[in-house]
Amino acid sequence: MGGMVSRIKENIPNKFVSIEHLGIVQNVKEIMTGPKVSQWAGAMENYTFTANSRNTLLKIDIDVNEEFKSYFEETWPNALNKLKEICEK
Repeated sequence: MGGMVSRIKENIPNKFVSIEHLGIVQNVKEIMTGPKVSQWAGAMENYTFTANSRNTLLKIDIDVNEEFKSYFEETWPNALNKLKEICEK
């Protein structure tokens, strides 16, 4: 099991969410220091939601190490499709 240790840095309901990455999860253990963590620590994901009468526009801004941009580009389509599915129920 693995993943990210992150925190919600700012949350304005229905408008904006900012996520700051702090560390990684590896073998069910939180790792907050070391070379693998230094690549991610401080990375930000910002999600801005703008509603109009028919739908909601989602704008995503990221501030991550260049080598990890491809990770987001590969994983976001699946995650955003899941988000869309949940929101349209």
